[in-house]
Amino acid sequence: MIRLLDDLWLGAIQNLPGPLGFRLRYGYWKKHLKHLGKGTRIDAGVYFQNPQLISIADNCWVDRGVIILAGIDKSNRQKKIIPSKAVVPRGEVVIGRNVHIGTYSIISGIDAGISIGDDCGVASGLKAYAFTHHFMFHDAPGNQSCSFGSLVDHSRQSMVCGAITLEDNVGVALNTVILPGVFVGKNSFVRPNSLLYNQDFPENSLIAGSPAKRRGSRFQTTKEKGGV
Repeated sequence: MIRLLDDLWLGAIQNLPGPLGFRLRYGYWKKHLKHLGKGTRIDAGVYFQNPQLISIADNCWVDRGVIILAGIDKSNRQKKIIPSKAVVPRGEVVIGRNVHIGTYSIISGIDAGISIGDDCGVASGLKAYAFTHHFMFHDAPGNQSCSFGSLVDHSRQSMVCGAITLEDNVGVALNTVILPGVFVGKNSFVRPNSLLYNQDFPENSLIAGSPAKRRGSRFQTTKEKGGV
């Protein structure tokens, strides 16, 4: 009964507009998230999976329609683990201070975890997955029983898993896709429509492309030419 009442209350406030909606959602998620900092705003239509594994620090804005997923996969699906120098608690999503997560972004830290540092800005439409399907078995690439469908038997699914980290003061532009095993050093910027996968980028990088590459420095010396 308590769970049912809790769900009904969330349903009533989840899409409530205006300052009252922000206040009521803050009070609700303060009790359910692993950590929710002061002054953080949870906008309308935001969805958290396994909120007890999600931490959001002070003065953040999780914008309208954002989906944040956490948790540990306990299935017997084949997994390819991508090593990463990221230090993230397994299955958790950890967001630092002064972070804006743009509208309708999806951040999935399932199994490997995702960390977003202080002062980061994530534009609308980010898709970040630390755990995702692969199109073939890693140890038997010719085995045609492998299915990309998430509803088929687990023995026929193949997964890729690797922690994702965005260090402090990283900007991620519109419609970027970040797949397992990505590390982006502090003070970097990712241009729109980029695809990052199993890559480490040093601090102060300007990143673009599909697949993404380091195109230069975000903050340039007098000897470096600027660019858009």
